Amino acid sequence: MTALTVFGFNQANAQFCPPTGFTNGSSLYFFYSPSGPTCGERPTTVMVGTSEFNLMVCESAYAIYDLTSGSPIANINYFVADFGVGTCEYTNGDLTQETLSIGEVDQVVKSTKVFPNPLVSSNSIHLMFGSYLSGTASMYDITGKKVLSLNIDNVSRKEINASALTNGVYLLKIEAGSSTITKKVIIMK
Repeated sequence: MTALTVFGFNQANAQFCPPTGFTNGSSLYFFYSPSGPTCGERPTTVMVGTSEFNLMVCESAYAIYDLTSGSPIANINYFVADFGVGTCEYTNGDLTQETLSIGEVDQVVKSTKVFPNPLVSSNSIHLMFGSYLSGTASMYDITGKKVLSLNIDNVSRKEINASALTNGVYLLKIEAGSSTITKKVIIMK
């Protein structure tokens, strides 16, 4: 059986920026929450102005990027890092602003994954977002009745307990701000 994916798109409320970031001028230090992206999901290059920093150390809770080209960061208390999917502004180590362009938001929305689909042997459906996301997820049966609802609180992954759902076709609606993603989910336990 094949699953069909349908996307609706306006704008996403996603957080891809690490909540904490410091610099000594020649290195960038970013600290992630436990539900943050894995090392494989983090960029290998971060730009600050025209200076390029490459990933040198990656652990679950932090990542260190070293300067590979350009000038060291002059103001260590304030910098704007470009992660390739948007920019993250840090003041005294704290994330103070993040910005996604329309094209970058589209990239985050399109990278949302639902698996396994179809669900055949377990009771867990996993959602993986292209970045940190805050919003809601709702599952509807084929008649349009809402059968499940949960909050997505600034995470890059979310697990849905589908043990109470019977075999059938469902629509999973993920809402973040004014953005909506709808995916067909099939349960065949």
